[in-house]
Amino acid sequence: MHNRHFSLLRVRPGNPLRFSGPIARVMEPRLKDNKMIKAIASAGLLKGGGEIELLGMKTEIGDDETFSAWPTGPLGKLPDAKKAVEGVQKAIRNRGKPLILRGDGALVYTSYQPPVPTNASMKLLGSRLSLELDGHPQPTVCTLQVTTRCQANCVHCSAARHKRQHETELTTQEWKRVIRQSEQLGAVTVIFTGGEPLLRPDIFELINWVDKDEAVVGMFSNGLLLNGENVKKLVDAGLWFIHVSIDSPDPCQHDEMRHVPGCFDKAVEGLARAKDAGILTGISTYATPERLRNGQVIELIEMTKKYGFDEITIFDVVPTGRLLREDRQHLLSDEDKAELCRIENEYNEGHPRPQVITQAHVNGPTGVGCYAGWCQFYMTAYGEMTPCDFTPLAFGSAKDESVEDMWNRMITHEGYCRHKDSCRMQDPDFRTMWIDKIPASGPFPYPVEKFAQLAHIDPDSELDLETPGEYSSIGIKG
Repeated sequence: MHNRHFSLLRVRPGNPLRFSGPIARVMEPRLKDNKMIKAIASAGLLKGGGEIELLGMKTEIGDDETFSAWPTGPLGKLPDAKKAVEGVQKAIRNRGKPLILRGDGALVYTSYQPPVPTNASMKLLGSRLSLELDGHPQPTVCTLQVTTRCQANCVHCSAARHKRQHETELTTQEWKRVIRQSEQLGAVTVIFTGGEPLLRPDIFELINWVDKDEAVVGMFSNGLLLNGENVKKLVDAGLWFIHVSIDSPDPCQHDEMRHVPGCFDKAVEGLARAKDAGILTGISTYATPERLRNGQVIELIEMTKKYGFDEITIFDVVPTGRLLREDRQHLLSDEDKAELCRIENEYNEGHPRPQVITQAHVNGPTGVGCYAGWCQFYMTAYGEMTPCDFTPLAFGSAKDESVEDMWNRMITHEGYCRHKDSCRMQDPDFRTMWIDKIPASGPFPYPVEKFAQLAHIDPDSELDLETPGEYSSIGIKG
């Protein structure tokens, strides 16, 4: 049995009152002039107290891995606080058996979120309160494309359209500022991607910079640089998970799609090396109607199981890049997505490894819905904030403004101010409104403020399908 106590909201007497803790950002505007809170703070000051806990949470992990929680502190006696803590307990219990029970009693349900309970996981309460009080959650996940450089030249790369020959990528200090601002805004998961993030010389410094009390840190990689030295550096820097992209269970086909001989073997060997070093490991792949019917999706799951990796994430194909408006043959139908959800449920029954995660479920009506601009953002290597790595819409640049300012602009935009129960980039109406109007000449991602200038432009008139290597055909992570 493991018991812990977490301080969720603290106040320090003063004028104005100063709040801290995982839910302070959401609650401070509502409590700073509250008479009861001022009285509690004053009483604490009279008693010689410094910082006073207003609301805490006591947690217990039983021997049977059951999670229990109780509110503490003066606000813990209020019905709303009790209801909130009961909601946390119910949500965690409904997740069933964890993927891993750590030695410290923390429950690991997925690599994409912090273990429960930890200081980082408590920040999810702030996002939940933000949703209930303001109608929109805080960003809990940020995916950072730290470089566009890559050894591979994949025909299906979702990042290819971001490459620019004459523009400087964000510096180490600029990325550090983005990371810290993201943590302060609510991020509990910081993901480095590319290109190939291990090609960036300061990647270990950036991983180390992530405050592990605030967020877990992960990486999407092609696996080519996961040698012994780099894996040790990743462990020392505090990497929580790494997912390697595998396009096919057939090594030759994978190598051909990536245009790198031996890529499959190096990727699998490198991922196994990371697994042995204690990093959570996963395979990242994608589903098409053909891959569902020819059995490759199942083969990839079985391959993940064979190597003992922790997870496999199966993304949908999203038309983007060079064939932004033309390629529809690889899109999944509703029946295809239902089949993927069935496969996920079948493999995850009883929670054996690997855990199967499908975009069809997680980002569909049976899951959370579209994450883009709702609880996550993506940032290009040049600093533009976009809703996700498949969406070519820019809401500002980190070179010019704060993460919070860009986030607020995005969540008040008419395309993102409301929740959507499925992927926007697969929605014909959304694409007609926001994607199909983007000129073929770009720029990519396209600044949303430029849409006012597109009223008299026919995007097809600028179409250039003969430019080799400029854009990708379908969007696939990694």
